Amino acid sequence: MPDKPDVDDKALTNFLLRLVAERSYSTEEAAVAKVLSDELTRLGFQVAVDDLGNVVGTLDMGAGPSVLLDCHLDTVVVGDPAKWARNPGEEIVNGRLFGRGAMDMKGPMAACVYGVASLRGLGIGRIVVTGTVAEELVEGPALVHVAQKIRPDYVVICEATAGQLAIGQRGRAEVLIQVEGISSHSAHPEAGLNAAEVMADVVSALRAFKPPAHATLGEGILVLTDVMSHPYPALSVVPERCVATYDRRTLVGETAEDVLRSIRSVVQEVTARWGTTGSVSIATDDYTTYTGARVEAPNFAPAWLEEETSPIVTLAAAGLKQAGIDPVIGHYEFCTNGSGTAGQLGLSTIGYGPGDEDQAHIVDESIELDDVYAAARGYAAIVTSLLTGDVR
Repeated sequence: MPDKPDVDDKALTNFLLRLVAERSYSTEEAAVAKVLSDELTRLGFQVAVDDLGNVVGTLDMGAGPSVLLDCHLDTVVVGDPAKWARNPGEEIVNGRLFGRGAMDMKGPMAACVYGVASLRGLGIGRIVVTGTVAEELVEGPALVHVAQKIRPDYVVICEATAGQLAIGQRGRAEVLIQVEGISSHSAHPEAGLNAAEVMADVVSALRAFKPPAHATLGEGILVLTDVMSHPYPALSVVPERCVATYDRRTLVGETAEDVLRSIRSVVQEVTARWGTTGSVSIATDDYTTYTGARVEAPNFAPAWLEEETSPIVTLAAAGLKQAGIDPVIGHYEFCTNGSGTAGQLGLSTIGYGPGDEDQAHIVDESIELDDVYAAARGYAAIVTSLLTGDVR
């Protein structure tokens, strides 16, 4: 392999612009999947699209380890384009690319594709690049669907890390709390039991919830994200049911039942005071991908953490160092598809990518193009080291 990977920054930029120009909301990724498939094919990958719509590009270079690099295809919605100062469909200003998905995660995708494409002559191992669907809906299932077939030796999640090596993340559980009431005319509230008022007490009680904490990953926070009473709208009716959704960030080793147990005890205590009942469960995601495949999956993503002395971390760090990139060790604050490969399947997993996490999902999302170019060479360095075990 040459000392410096042969990465065409101009071609990389053009590819990135085409990616960002294609709207790719969750379950609407067909157009961007084609852009990715076409580029991978042009660069010499063997390309397949599976039943869910995941794009899988493979460089098979002979006997040796296999590395899977994952990029999700979908983005969150733009919302109100009028709030954007820049074009959400892509705009470059002073070397910075603006647009929905610029950082999360089309910039990393373009860097990954061009970085590993430069390794076509390496002569050892197998490189698999995936463009997975619906990650913004639920982290893990789409990549698990691919990884169970490939069974890679190493996995690189290409979400933004600001160029650091991410060795773990908190997971995520979407928790549904439902309390029961008795409907009545709102002119006679004493004849019913107001489920919304019961839920107000549940929410108040959960503010005192003390989440567990992890020395590296931080607190397993619990955040209220929505509340809905039924019927809605309730015209002169005391609501008979109320549902609240919480986002609970999970820690290493926590199961779904661990997460539910502590919340359930609070709900049972509050509802008992009101003389009613409540339930606590993990939400189920039910969606249809752009290929027409239906996916049902619990919205529970396990946390994961690699040891700094593990082979994947030491090899990746050595590769970056050899390439002149400082291998700073960190971790993700948000949840990624690594919950599937590391948390569920137990595969050796790290994260690496250009861009700052705080650019995710915001108005005027953006990424520095120089960071994208540097990351392309970073991906090449990491994969070379993982495949060869040698940072010549």
